[in-house]
Amino acid sequence: MLKGLLKTIGKIYFGHKIVLWMILTVLPVGVSVFMLEMFSSEIVQHIPVGILKQDKSQLADKLERALQSSPVLDVVLNCHDMSECEHAVIRGELQTFIVLPTDLERRALRLEAPVIPVFSSGQNYLTNMFATKEIRAVITSIGSDLFTASYDDPVKTEIHSVGNIEGNYQGFLALGLVSAMFHLAAMLVAVYIASFPLRDKRVREFFNYAERSWVTLGVAAFVPAVVILWLEYMGCYAYTHRMLMPMGFEEFVMVSVAQLLMVICCFGAGITFVGVTGVMRIATGVSGVIGGPAFAFAGQTFPVMAMPFAVRCFAFLLPLTHVLRVQSMMLLGDVGMAESWEVIKLMGGMALFWVLLGCFTIVLRWKYRLKHDSQLPVATEDENVVTVDSLLESLFEKIRRRK
Repeated sequence: MLKGLLKTIGKIYFGHKIVLWMILTVLPVGVSVFMLEMFSSEIVQHIPVGILKQDKSQLADKLERALQSSPVLDVVLNCHDMSECEHAVIRGELQTFIVLPTDLERRALRLEAPVIPVFSSGQNYLTNMFATKEIRAVITSIGSDLFTASYDDPVKTEIHSVGNIEGNYQGFLALGLVSAMFHLAAMLVAVYIASFPLRDKRVREFFNYAERSWVTLGVAAFVPAVVILWLEYMGCYAYTHRMLMPMGFEEFVMVSVAQLLMVICCFGAGITFVGVTGVMRIATGVSGVIGGPAFAFAGQTFPVMAMPFAVRCFAFLLPLTHVLRVQSMMLLGDVGMAESWEVIKLMGGMALFWVLLGCFTIVLRWKYRLKHDSQLPVATEDENVVTVDSLLESLFEKIRRRK
């Protein structure tokens, strides 16, 4: 059995399968490292904004200087009218522009609470959120100085992110995107491994290599890929986590178990897609449709509680949703340990379900192909020679007749 297992592994993973190793190593690791570097900046800086200053007062000048000194904002345009700023937003030259209205200072001193309109592009929500947040902070700070000048130390606010000391986006988005990348890669690898024996009509060949054991064939086909992806996943996660608060051994084990269960769930789902459809193209498309937008439904960019009921059910079925919960809770330390165990139990049940369903469907599919291929006529080498000779004889006979 061991000999058949090793021989099958060698034929599947080292039989000139460049595509397999591309989606098994280069795709998840390369894209993950690229995303980590993309989110390595601590804060968003130099967002292009414009100012339309209709008021010529000292307060308007003070607000303009404060906006220009902000590291987040980059005042690139002083508009003469609304249409100039609006066209700049349409052309993509500005993300946001601020209107300092007429009689701004006079109304502020009369405690009439003047409104400063802020117009932003509706196409870049996240960028606009950073810009409007900074604009609100600058305007609030300048406005408070009008009435708190007599205080030596007015009330201040400090914002801290639990588990993300640096406040960078590697801890906010990159950890989730790395998990989403391996979530998709695991399904694609499973689809490729399960379907290429069907596509290349090599089910009988691999079945014979595995000493005619479906268990040996399944273990040789999928277990090495699961282990490789899991180790890559842990490595990328550890590389990403280096900028955050250090985890203890128990917390690291908890996250690693959750990541392993996620990879197993995705493998089981990918195998099931092949077992049901029997076509690599269709199974790959299904995996892309489910795994591609999974990050949007996992609750890290938009709260799951605010989604419609049907979407929440879909999010609950995604392994990515649960592994992100474990990763987030482990950033809190021992506080989230008990709750994480409940999520681990749930993921264990999901992994068992998908593995059993995947094994059942793919074995049925492989058996069907094995039976179907055995019913096809197989020409021997002698038959092929006779056939070629007969074709040549008939061809020469036709030539002689024409002459």
